Amino acid sequence: MTLATPKLIGLTALLGLGALFGVFANMFGQHVVLMLGTPLLLPLGLLLFVNPRLLFLVLIGTRCVLDPILESARFSSSFGLGALLNLLLIACAVIISIQANKTTVRQSVLLWILPLLVMALGITYSPEPLSAFKRMIAFVSYFSVFTVGMILIEENQLIKLLRVIVFSAVLPLLVGMYQFATGSLAVEGRLAATFTHPNIYAFYCLLVLIVLVYLQRLQQAAGEATPSITEKIVQWILLVLLIVSIILTQTRSAWLALILIGLMYGLLFSRKTLIWLLLGLSLAALSPAVQDRVVDLFSGNEVINYSKLNSFAWRQHIWESGLNWMSTSRYLLGYGIGGFIHHSPDFFPLSGGSKFGAHNVFVERFFDGGLLAFGVFSVFFLAQITNAFKLIKQDQFSALVYFGLLLSYLTLNASDNVVDYLAYNWYYWVVAGAFYATATRVVSSKASS
Repeated sequence: MTLATPKLIGLTALLGLGALFGVFANMFGQHVVLMLGTPLLLPLGLLLFVNPRLLFLVLIGTRCVLDPILESARFSSSFGLGALLNLLLIACAVIISIQANKTTVRQSVLLWILPLLVMALGITYSPEPLSAFKRMIAFVSYFSVFTVGMILIEENQLIKLLRVIVFSAVLPLLVGMYQFATGSLAVEGRLAATFTHPNIYAFYCLLVLIVLVYLQRLQQAAGEATPSITEKIVQWILLVLLIVSIILTQTRSAWLALILIGLMYGLLFSRKTLIWLLLGLSLAALSPAVQDRVVDLFSGNEVINYSKLNSFAWRQHIWESGLNWMSTSRYLLGYGIGGFIHHSPDFFPLSGGSKFGAHNVFVERFFDGGLLAFGVFSVFFLAQITNAFKLIKQDQFSALVYFGLLLSYLTLNASDNVVDYLAYNWYYWVVAGAFYATATRVVSSKASS
C-alpha cells in the first residue's frame, strides 16, 4: 500500500459523507434536526448488537427529553425519528429476550398475549388502519419494556434500573424550573418542561416520585448498595422538585393520585407522612393557580347553549355522547382501534368538526373494542393486582408501592388519553414489569421452600 492510498481512502470517505449529507439535506429540506439526527441512529444500531442492555438503559434514560426534538423530526405527518426509536427499542427487547431466561419471557407473553391479539384484531376493521397500526406498534413497545423490566429483575439489576429512571428526571426538572422562573410556561400558565403537554409531565413526575421513594427504601435495606452523601442530597432535592412540579402542572388527576398514594403510605407505614401531606395540601391551597383549578370544577357543569363547560364536565359530555351514539350491534367488538377519535365529530356536538379522544381509556376501550376488549384488559389489570396481593405477606412495602403504581395508572386513565403518551408509558411499563417480576419471584421462592 503506497502512502497516497490512506489519503485516497480518507478523501473518498469525506466525499461520500458529504454526498450522504447532501442527500439528507435534499430529502429533508430545512428539517435540520431530522437531517442531523438520522445518522446518530447508526451508532445506536451498532450498540444494539454490542450491548443491548446498555442501549435499553440509554433509551429509557433519555426518552423523557426527546419529545420536542422528535416532534420536529418527522419524515412525514405519520413517520419520523420517533417511529425509528420505537422499532429500535422493540429490536433491543427481542435480542435481550433471546438471551434471557425463557421462563421469565413466557410469563410476560402469557400476560400480554390476549391484549396484543385484541389490538391486532382491532386494526382489521379500524376506520383509520395506518393510525391504528401506529398505535399497535406503540403498544408492542409497552410490552417490550415490560418484558425487559422483568428480565432485569431476574438479573438482579433492579437498583440500576431505578437509578436510571430517577436521574432521568434531572434535565426535565431543570427545564421546568427554568420555565417557571422565566415565566415561559405552557398554555394557561401550566408547567410542561420537556414534554408536549403539562399532563404528560405530571404523570411522569408522579411515576418518578414513586420510583424514588422505593429506591430510597431499597438502599436502606441490608445488603443493598448504599448511596453516597451526594446521591442522598440529590435524591431529596429531586423529591421536593417532583412534588412542586406536579403541583405546577395543574393536573388535577395527578394531584388526586398523589393524595391517594400519600394516604396509603401514611396510614400503613408512616403517620408523619399524613402530617406532611396535610401541610402540603394547606400550602398548595394558598396558591391562586390551585384555587382556580379546584373552583373551576364547581362551575360550568351544565350543557347550555353558549356556556363554557369545565374540563371534567366536558369529559363527561363526550363520554355520554359517544356511548349513547354506539349501535348495540357494536357492543361486542366496537368500531376498531381509533374508532372513538374518528367518529367523534359525528356524535359530539361540541366537536366543531374536530376529532377528540375520549380522555378515558376505559370508555375508549369499550367504544373501539367492545365488550371483548374491555373484558380482556380488565383481566389484564386484574392479573397484576392479584400479583400485588400475593406480595403483601412477603414484602408489605413493595406490595404497597406496587399498588400505588397500579392505582395511579388506573386513576390517570380514567380522565386522560394516557395510553397515547408513549414516553410516559415506557417508564410506567418498565417499572410495572419490574414489580410484576418481583412479586412473581417472591411468591415462587416461597412455594419452592
